Amino acid sequence: MNFLRIYGRVLEMLGPDRRLGWFLAFANVALAMAQFAEPILFGRVVDTLGTAQAKGAANAWAELWPLLAAWVAFGLFTIVCGTLVALYADRLAHRRRHVVMTACFEHVFQLPLAFHGETHSGRLMKIILQGTDTLWGLWLSFFREHLASFVSLLVLLPLSLFINWRLAMLLIVLCGVFAFLTTLILRKTESLQRSIEGHYSDFAERASDALGNIALVQSFARVETEVTALKNVSAQLLAAQFPVLSWWAVVAVLTRASTTLTVLSIILLGTWLFLQGLVSIGEIVTFMAFAGMVIGRLEQTVSFANRMSMEAARLREFFDVLDAVPALRDRPDAVDPGRLIGRVEFKDVSFSYDGIRSAVADLNFTALPGETIALVGATGAGKSTALALLHRAFDPQSGCIMIDDMDIRGLKLASLRRNIGVVFQETLLFNRSIADNLLVGNPAATAAEMRDAAARAQALEFIERNDEGFDARVGERGRSLSGGERQRLSIARAFLKNPPILILDEATSALDAATESKVLAALDEVMKNRTTFVIAHRFATVRKATRILVFEGGRVVETGSFDELVKLGGRFAMLAKAQFMTADTKLPVAN
Repeated sequence: MNFLRIYGRVLEMLGPDRRLGWFLAFANVALAMAQFAEPILFGRVVDTLGTAQAKGAANAWAELWPLLAAWVAFGLFTIVCGTLVALYADRLAHRRRHVVMTACFEHVFQLPLAFHGETHSGRLMKIILQGTDTLWGLWLSFFREHLASFVSLLVLLPLSLFINWRLAMLLIVLCGVFAFLTTLILRKTESLQRSIEGHYSDFAERASDALGNIALVQSFARVETEVTALKNVSAQLLAAQFPVLSWWAVVAVLTRASTTLTVLSIILLGTWLFLQGLVSIGEIVTFMAFAGMVIGRLEQTVSFANRMSMEAARLREFFDVLDAVPALRDRPDAVDPGRLIGRVEFKDVSFSYDGIRSAVADLNFTALPGETIALVGATGAGKSTALALLHRAFDPQSGCIMIDDMDIRGLKLASLRRNIGVVFQETLLFNRSIADNLLVGNPAATAAEMRDAAARAQALEFIERNDEGFDARVGERGRSLSGGERQRLSIARAFLKNPPILILDEATSALDAATESKVLAALDEVMKNRTTFVIAHRFATVRKATRILVFEGGRVVETGSFDELVKLGGRFAMLAKAQFMTADTKLPVAN
């Protein structure tokens, strides 16, 4: 994606504000045209005064006042038009910045978990925030400076040919040499700037990773190590940055040198042409003003090129994120089924994360409304993957999952997930109030309903111990709460959602024995009349399941009730002895 394509896409992102953008563009053109009048009128005034002096005319007002009046008119137009352009360009740039930032976050929220697993959140934040800041700056400078500069150069140079082609050719040649040298430097710095942006992203990712795991950093006395690592990344960044800065220092020298050389060349050539009778003093003055304008526009153009060189890599990263296609999207004919009953059926479902080894393979089972299905097996056996497929964290590569005899891929994603409540093994909480975290389950819940859900999840006691109650903030990732408190809030959130299908992924793993018994009683109540899937390694949870599915190598190798599987004496019986049964629990004797 070269500079022009990137810049074109930046302007495309003006979206519905393009009409205002076109208005500002035409205003810039008019502004640029009006600014050309000043040096031309200046030259005419000088020639008029010179002629009047040579003729000994005491009063040349008859010829001067139209020129001066035109000069005032163009000056007033430039002031008014410039003010309006600046005002509306600011408003347009700020408005679009916030619209694009919000849209980008919405897009990222919809990207699959695989994308987020491969891209660090700190890097993503850096890409989105810096990307939208860059867009804002480019929009603002485009309507304030860049467009006027480009138009000025395109109009000014050809116009100068009509005034005096000899001086104009000198001006065009000098501009061409300057543009050629600047282009060479741009090509030198483009690849270097890409490397610099990569180092910035690495720094943001490393710093965010350390802050997100601050307890680990402090408990393992890694403060010095992490700071040293950040210093190393910063040193690499500077090492890559210095060559670019050196090249742009050369551009700065070229710009200053070109100003001096252009003015001096016009004076020398203009003096010689005047002595030959080929140019008037007014034309020399006009070209002196033209030279100043051209140099000013060239400096703005170089500033634009410099900025694009430094920010092209940043914009490429931003557009790469924006162009990432969500793996899971609603089909054009997807429907909203409303509240589901909860009959779940897996039909020959297979899925692989890497396309080589199956995470689950040929899953076939049915869960009726009101049933509790326990999934057991060793770590990595495919239990969590199977349930992730149910709420469409991924889609299977083969087979299908049906709910109420409807393929879940034919349901709107939001409506499907509204019908499924999930209590994760790793408790996920926002750095907001307790009430805000509970309302994730049901944004329309009343204070009484939140209180009831918290009580049923055995969370009300610790909530009320805090002076702020439900308004207390839980800290980043819930760090101000204990593990058991975080898990109970997560369960209360699922209660509040009241879905027909419930997934409990080690939902009681962080609870002590006393609290677990209370929560299990509450879970018994909330499981009634809804389809519940439980991943657990504790006897009390598995024992009450309607049916148990034993996973091994991504497949269901045994299915039945607790007693049936123990009597079978197979894989589950061995797991039961190792994980579920306490020392004083006797297994039934196999037939």
